[in-house]
Amino acid sequence: MSQPRDLDPCTIALHPIHDNEHRHVADRLVHRQHGDDDTETLAITARALAAAVYELGDTGLLGERLLFVTLPMAWITRPELLPTPARRLVIGIGDAPAVDDDLLHRLDEMRERGYRILMPAHRVMQAPDALLPRIDVAALASPDQLDPATLEQLDGHGIELLVENIGSASELARYQALGCNYYDGNYLAHPSFFASRPRGRHGNRAAQIRLIQALYEDDCDLQRLQELVVQMPHLHVAILRRANSSYFHRGGKEVIDLRRGMQILGLIELRRLMLTLTLANLQPSSRLVLRMALVRAFMCRNLAAPFPGLDPEDAFTTGLFSMMDALLEEDRDTLLAKLPLNSSIIRALTHRSGPLGAVLTLCEGHERQVEEMPDDPPPDQLHRCYMAALESTRALMSGL
Repeated sequence: MSQPRDLDPCTIALHPIHDNEHRHVADRLVHRQHGDDDTETLAITARALAAAVYELGDTGLLGERLLFVTLPMAWITRPELLPTPARRLVIGIGDAPAVDDDLLHRLDEMRERGYRILMPAHRVMQAPDALLPRIDVAALASPDQLDPATLEQLDGHGIELLVENIGSASELARYQALGCNYYDGNYLAHPSFFASRPRGRHGNRAAQIRLIQALYEDDCDLQRLQELVVQMPHLHVAILRRANSSYFHRGGKEVIDLRRGMQILGLIELRRLMLTLTLANLQPSSRLVLRMALVRAFMCRNLAAPFPGLDPEDAFTTGLFSMMDALLEEDRDTLLAKLPLNSSIIRALTHRSGPLGAVLTLCEGHERQVEEMPDDPPPDQLHRCYMAALESTRALMSGL
């Protein structure tokens, strides 16, 4: 079996996009699009988005400008992976297949969540009846690509025009005469390049080091260990499996959760397990998806806290494991069949049933609605839980 290899530091380019009055209103993210397979393509895309949306966006570099992002179809088919905030993103599809019901469903789903869709003009005109109501921006390849009647048709649907690779004043003038909305090219401004810190393909190296350090401290804090473990999905699953095995859980019928599982295994077994997994390099989680999963998990825990009949830790586990298939890049049903989760969590994950299913559904619904909220949303209880979840996630992942 081939050994997993570390990826080079992720380098991205941000191309400034200007409006018709030469104002810098957006940026176009450019990065290496594809790997040798879908798994590597997803990993490359995750690192580029994490660098652009979270590392640069969280520092204010992007301000309130739009970000144009081209995503591979392997990413589009996983809507839970779409970055936020939706209102600031314009998404194109780099390897879009022929226009079919599946593609149209994906476009509808993204637009319902508040994303704007970019499509090459030539592709739009191959299926205008299907695509014109579903896109927001069309990319022109040349000033002569579309005739006046077609341009009028695009305008009638409120579709804006993007032109890339402008290289001269004469090209700019021709596109301006067409009434284009967005202009990108070296004639206007050169791109900026950014390199993120290398993390390796298979896990959060900083969190691994912190966990190993915590495991060997004289006064080992179980709560601190648990906070670090939830950042590494393979280790989380490995602890659950090991603690619920016949060797450690002899004769027990109750399913063991993470905290109890760590207590059962004990410090020596945790050290052995952690070192084995670290040396084997088995943690294929991305910072991007992990952040989204933790926000959901913390929000589920916050929502469950006021209800005496709900265990907040079960709610946290439900929220986290609702995205565990994306974190571990494994089919959900196959993954759930392997996990020793209690039946109420399984029902919540598979059918959204029971009290935990209701909490998860409420959380997912709020995630879809939050992108449409005004800058100062009303301070209702649901949104307070969401904001608290964001803060808990930031605190947990700070410095990583």
